[in-house]
Amino acid sequence: MRLRPPAQIPGYTPVKQLGSGSEADVYLYQQHSPTRQVAIKISKRTLDPQAAASFRTEANFMGQVSSHPYILSVFDSGVTADGCGYAVFEYAPGGNYKTFLEHDRLSANEMLTVGIDLASALFTAHRKGIVHRDIKPSNILINAQRMPLLADFGIAGSIYGGPGVGFTIAWAPPEVLSRSGGGNESSDIFSLAATLFALVMGKSPYEYAYADLLGDARGADRAKRLQQIVCDKPLPAFHCPEIPAPVGRVLRQALSYAPEDRYYSALEFARAMQRVQREVYGHAMRTTVEGVPDFPPDMRPRRESAAKPADLPRTRRSWGRPLAVTLAVIAALAAVMVVFVVAVAPHMDAASDTNRVQVHGSGSGGSVSPRNDSDPDAAVSSGSVPSVTGLAGTYSASGDTVTFTWTNPSPRDGDAYAWSSVGDAENSTDSQGTITESTSVEVDASGEVQTCIQVSLIRKNRQMSDTPAIACATRP
Repeated sequence: MRLRPPAQIPGYTPVKQLGSGSEADVYLYQQHSPTRQVAIKISKRTLDPQAAASFRTEANFMGQVSSHPYILSVFDSGVTADGCGYAVFEYAPGGNYKTFLEHDRLSANEMLTVGIDLASALFTAHRKGIVHRDIKPSNILINAQRMPLLADFGIAGSIYGGPGVGFTIAWAPPEVLSRSGGGNESSDIFSLAATLFALVMGKSPYEYAYADLLGDARGADRAKRLQQIVCDKPLPAFHCPEIPAPVGRVLRQALSYAPEDRYYSALEFARAMQRVQREVYGHAMRTTVEGVPDFPPDMRPRRESAAKPADLPRTRRSWGRPLAVTLAVIAALAAVMVVFVVAVAPHMDAASDTNRVQVHGSGSGGSVSPRNDSDPDAAVSSGSVPSVTGLAGTYSASGDTVTFTWTNPSPRDGDAYAWSSVGDAENSTDSQGTITESTSVEVDASGEVQTCIQVSLIRKNRQMSDTPAIACATRP
């Protein structure tokens, strides 16, 4: 690692260098007030407009979600005296899981606990319109309480667009590697599952299962072989005693070749891990998602469910904000629960993670080239999915049910609809995955004067309406 003197930043005293990547270095600093150790990421070059946008993007993305206990917190950002950008982050003294895997492994039980925590964090980011795009062991940090922290949102993108598309081959799904798309929430679910598998077995699923085909290949040749394996070979059965069969089935669904066969959302993935943890180990970790029940409706908590497994002691941070109490606020939250389709290129990574590529162009006509963080992807665009129209509801004669109907303004083959009740704090978020192919649905009437639902159009490629339609039927 090539060392350089740390920058002098008012309010912080440099301690030591923690790491170095292609575009930035990371240092440990002592913050003066409040007194604490922090990690500061500093660009290697003075900021041109593109680099400045990159740092602002990372800080803005992480600032939106960093109150979550399993997402790395961002505290500050700015420009040094010599024109380099910096961002101040929570310090994670435990390193990252890539380093952890060099000498240790998690049990399947521990992995499920970490998986439920990270899926909760990922769903929280997705709900804000943020797609991580490069989940892997080196981007999951470990804090002093041994809690996992999802980090490196500098590569993330949002539904509103971004300057590039990037990924790391060992953890990317087939549809991203084959250049048919830049990735979305489904590709994040695949990458999380691949990472969780590695926390137990030490390698990503395809590296583990097809080690004989990879042989002793190194560098670009290994990357090329691995990319071809992921795109062309089926995901094999996990014949490893470290992963019980029920746990393997949950991971395999999240790793399905076709995105539509994976879990619909990171929350659904977390629910599946809760159920299998209860089935196999007799306890289940709670989810940590604002406004969402800790456990699925079909799984009542047991006394031991509130605690972490004894062999993985960690302390949960207090977290939570008041639930929305008006329809307008609920609608605003619902508006960002969408399928996320655009990303920007990675800007910080461990020096040994070299199997990255940058996708230029879109669709099958795109080309793959060695990753270059400074190259924008001008061809990236986010297709807009319209909202349904004419959403309206009518109470039944008995007043027990309400039938809502709507119109698809631009029908396509494979269209479906996600609907959920609005106004019920216990169900409004968790029921967002209720899917129908019909343009009508009958729901139980609420006990209030009005019964309200939201409906989003879902395309076959899993893109969803930018804004759901919301309507209320008034009790006669």
